[in-house]
Amino acid sequence: MAAPTSLPNSRTLLVLSSLAHFVNDGTTFFVPVLAALMVPLRGFSPLEVTVFFVLYYVSASLLGLFIGWWSDRHGRAVSLMGLGVGLLGAGLFTFFLVLAGSLPGPFEYPVTLLAGVLTGFATSFYHPLGASLLQRSFEPSERGMALGINGAMGSLGRALFPFLFFLVTLALVTTDSILLFVAVALVSAVVIAWGTRSVTARASDGRGPSTGRARDATTGGIVRLTVVAFVRSVALQGVAVWIPTYLTVARNVPASGQLGLAVTTMYVGGILGQPLFGLAADRTDRRLLIGGSSAGAALATLGYLFSTGWTADLLLFTIGFFTFSAFPLLMTLSADYVPGGSSSLANALVFGLGAGGGGVVGPLVVGAMASGGYRFLATGLEVMAGLGLVAAVCVVFLPAGGRGRPRSLFG
Repeated sequence: MAAPTSLPNSRTLLVLSSLAHFVNDGTTFFVPVLAALMVPLRGFSPLEVTVFFVLYYVSASLLGLFIGWWSDRHGRAVSLMGLGVGLLGAGLFTFFLVLAGSLPGPFEYPVTLLAGVLTGFATSFYHPLGASLLQRSFEPSERGMALGINGAMGSLGRALFPFLFFLVTLALVTTDSILLFVAVALVSAVVIAWGTRSVTARASDGRGPSTGRARDATTGGIVRLTVVAFVRSVALQGVAVWIPTYLTVARNVPASGQLGLAVTTMYVGGILGQPLFGLAADRTDRRLLIGGSSAGAALATLGYLFSTGWTADLLLFTIGFFTFSAFPLLMTLSADYVPGGSSSLANALVFGLGAGGGGVVGPLVVGAMASGGYRFLATGLEVMAGLGLVAAVCVVFLPAGGRGRPRSLFG
């Protein structure tokens, strides 16, 4: 499908934002794999891993609100997007210092927490900014497909980063291979910065700096969608974040290429799921798609926990297919609920506070259930699957999109 051209720079923006999404999501979902490695390599306890996840996701969720507000007030979404990608490289390098064993023992865990906060902050840039750029650059009838294509690149990053890490690690017999991903992030940041030279300041953001108020982002539809995104993410991210650790401690998958391949199986599902859900979002009720994806991920999780062999592999793929559909579905619907001048902050509310906040609570709940030992981890995943079914029902509270002028809760 040819890229729509609502703005002269829409093709360039789609390419640059897709590159940023690739690195951002590749790093975001690579971090739980790094946390899983810390268990056998550094002896981190369930409580230490849980605290790490909480700090990581809290920094990504809350700081994203500031990034969205700043972009709406001052513009420069593309430049900020490139800065976020560069910071991802800095965060990964901090992880490298721990994995390389170059730090004294007492400093390993504090530096790991620092790496989590820095990387979490870096991941807060992309989703509100990238979604806002695409929402403004493409017509509503083609917005879902553009977001889906872009989201598929994020899923490709999720799939490739863990697998390539373990593949290179096996070849070099060293975890120093993480430096490859540091280089990818830094080079990508330079490419994005260079690419913005061909995009005018006004077209790059779809507008110039805005005087839009923060209250314009808090429409009734945005608030409800944020709540639904939160419940959905508690359930689905509570599963996705702990899957690498579950594979390591419950299914005895070694911390090698086999673990990377297993995790990649789940993430590959999103490569197919995102464009398909994005295409469907342009043609059908997006609320039903959000509900269906939540139920699908929940049922696939339950099936996976009670299966083995190729059936388990297929269900792991299915978990990824449904779980990682959030970007095109939530972002196409959020565009219907808010004025364009406040879209970055609205996106940060839905994807940062909603989906990101749920990404904090879900892993925390599962971690609390597993605090008595990793043998309780499967029970935590079962509870999350049940909550996923609840999330599917919550979509009945969402208003229909695209009907009339969005109305703020604050008048």
